[in-house]
Amino acid sequence: MNKKIILGLPAVYGLGTLIKSNLQMLGFDVIDLSFDYKGFKYKNFNQRLVNFFRKTILKDKSYKDKLRFTAQKHLLDEKLALLTQNADYALIIRPDTYSPEVLDIIKNKSKHLIGYQWDGMDRFPWIEKYISIFDKFFVFDPEDINFNGLDLSYLGNFYFTLPKLLAVKTTASTGAYFVGSFNRDRKDILEVLAPLLTEAGIPTRFYLYSKKMRKTELHNKHFTLTQNISSYEINIEQVKSSSVLIDITICTHKGLSLRFYEALCYGKKIITNNDSVKQYEFYHPDNIFIYGKDDLDTLITFLNKPYRAIDPLVREKYSFDNWIRFALNIPPFQVIPLPTTLQ
Repeated sequence: MNKKIILGLPAVYGLGTLIKSNLQMLGFDVIDLSFDYKGFKYKNFNQRLVNFFRKTILKDKSYKDKLRFTAQKHLLDEKLALLTQNADYALIIRPDTYSPEVLDIIKNKSKHLIGYQWDGMDRFPWIEKYISIFDKFFVFDPEDINFNGLDLSYLGNFYFTLPKLLAVKTTASTGAYFVGSFNRDRKDILEVLAPLLTEAGIPTRFYLYSKKMRKTELHNKHFTLTQNISSYEINIEQVKSSSVLIDITICTHKGLSLRFYEALCYGKKIITNNDSVKQYEFYHPDNIFIYGKDDLDTLITFLNKPYRAIDPLVREKYSFDNWIRFALNIPPFQVIPLPTTLQ
């Protein structure tokens, strides 16, 4: 493609590295301005106290994000200073984690500045102040396209097309897989699903992440509680070796997680409590069971039905290759549509 692109995002779970690699595979020259979002530590007790006050009393979640960014801003400044020629594009994912000053510099060093708010707008509402900096601004949640009267564009998620991730082992895939942060609602749903899946002859691999280990939960027979988060690449290997994926959202947003696109890519069934998936063109009741809406008595019947193949053109639409072409407006691409009820 021979295009130069600035890439910026909080680099969590190795996703930044994979996005960079996928861009390079497509021929982009990538200037990486991602930063280690999870490696942050408070410098002192005062920073921790101020963050607690702002988050708890003022309902302001931005303070810690600003500290995280500031801790590595000097590294980004050094990379930007070395950029003597304007990039063709700049893609900033989760721009709420970047300072307006740095975004302005990136804008001046790129021909097209694209923002993608990879989370619900209502969780980080201060991002509204940044939108005017961008030439194009996309949202993850389709219901955010008119956030506070703004006219925004929908983008959604994707699956990676890197050969090392697409390679599938010849051994049969078995078992139901879930990984996510600890939450009581998630725990309760997993405890309902586990015996039903076991009854259907499907072993479960459920992992709940928690920094604060709860002794009463350590030996729960339905899931493993862990303090260690695996990289996205390791997670994908678990996905590929499973026959059923579990998605349990605990947020108010209606956007679909990466799990749905992994299921689409690898031909996996999925059990989810996110009923908005019914509005998407790749939804089929033989492939997607909606917990809380579909009758649990029909779960085993659902699991025993063969996977319903999805039109290859629809699958291709949600690949990273098409996703990035659509986001940057580089033909040819398929338009990524809004869910049906919002069109």
